[in-house]
Amino acid sequence: MAKRPTILVNHLLEPPNRITGITRYLFALLPELVSRNTFEYVLATTWDKETLPAAIAKSGMPVLTQRYYNSMPRNVIAQMATIPRLIHKTRAALEFNCNPIGCVWPAWPRVITVHDLYFDLLPGQYPFRHRLWWRLFFAPALASSSSAVCVSVNTQNDLRHFYPRLGRKGIVVHEAGTLSIELHSGASEIDKLKMNRPYALYVGNISPNKAPEVLVRALEMTQSMGHELNVYHVGRDEKGLLLEALRRSRLNRWVKSVGFLSDSALAAAYAHATCVIVTSTHEGFCLPVLEAQDFGTPLICSDIPVLREVAGQGALFFSSGDATGLAQCLELIFGNAGTRQSVSLAAQRNAKRFSWTKAAGEIEEIFKGLINGN
Repeated sequence: MAKRPTILVNHLLEPPNRITGITRYLFALLPELVSRNTFEYVLATTWDKETLPAAIAKSGMPVLTQRYYNSMPRNVIAQMATIPRLIHKTRAALEFNCNPIGCVWPAWPRVITVHDLYFDLLPGQYPFRHRLWWRLFFAPALASSSSAVCVSVNTQNDLRHFYPRLGRKGIVVHEAGTLSIELHSGASEIDKLKMNRPYALYVGNISPNKAPEVLVRALEMTQSMGHELNVYHVGRDEKGLLLEALRRSRLNRWVKSVGFLSDSALAAAYAHATCVIVTSTHEGFCLPVLEAQDFGTPLICSDIPVLREVAGQGALFFSSGDATGLAQCLELIFGNAGTRQSVSLAAQRNAKRFSWTKAAGEIEEIFKGLINGN
């Protein structure tokens, strides 16, 4: 039997032993790729093997742990030496980078992953050095790649808009939910977190595109109508954007942060939530949408193209930036059991459109075409 071609999976830009959105994406996708037995996969990662999820650590896939460089320029320079060495060592036919930035030697087929283009869409909302690194490193990475996996049609459109010559490389492969319903271990997890029901969830690391001030203004409006809602934020607020909006508010009951949650705790939080709120002005995909829908949790989303694309009919929508519209949606969800049920059922139906099995198959078709020269 002929040996299967080897794919080198590049996971070197992400910090070691810490879950990020991109790491969660790869760790959901990779077991599906390995299980297909189409290619041999080798994971080049900054993670220690013993800290990897069991589905990866026990898959038999070789894991090559490499040094992590926190500085993006140093990381890219290091990859320029490391990736060619690993390509040679593993005799890989193709490199799959779960990030949009990395090694740019054009000596072998490469597929990068474009999750979003925030630095192009919202340049004024990010530090100068971060915008500089993006401008210096993303275009060469895109130019050196054979294809670019885009996690949504919206991201593909952004890629074609900002990089018209290279944007044709973009191929849409949707993500899927990353939490198993079986992880949900009951209300005890909620009791441990001291989350008072009924409550809404606000999920994701706070960045300028999340528009947390819209959430705070909407909660002020519901408070003025005599309803003080419990809202819990899951994730980090490193720049204090949500905290600053709360400090400027007149809320008696602040949005409470529960920080990072384990998968089982997050599953329980979704399962017992009255709704999940998404106030974003821009998103590449927005994984919490599908995470919530997998549990049949009603969604309230800002009406932007990517959330229409991902959430489908399984959400209530309000105009982006419209706190009054969000407040009205909150009143409907918290005050009307019939609305909650209908949105919940629509959410579950919509979530079935997405799966990591489907995503793995579509990505492997890209790999096959490049390796076979098509």
